[in-house]
Amino acid sequence: MDNENFSDILARRLKSQGLDKAAMGAWVCGCANKVSKGKFESISFKNGTLKIRVASGAQAHLIRLREKEYILKINAELKKDFVSRLRFEIS
Repeated sequence: MDNENFSDILARRLKSQGLDKAAMGAWVCGCANKVSKGKFESISFKNGTLKIRVASGAQAHLIRLREKEYILKINAELKKDFVSRLRFEIS
């Protein structure tokens, strides 16, 4: 019998159902929310861009100043270089 691990089986099933990109986006957003410690809320992830929601323009400016630092921390949490850019939505 094949010695596949659970994550390989899950990845294959998600891909076969067309859910692999959605699952990856949810994983990236979850890791980003953990890193943000409440400073922003992750909304979506697509093609290297993480869309985040912030409370004000001032908060967006402060996060933009530390964008590279946040990206490095998020990618370290993911253990992959998925995120390359942040995009802001002010609520």
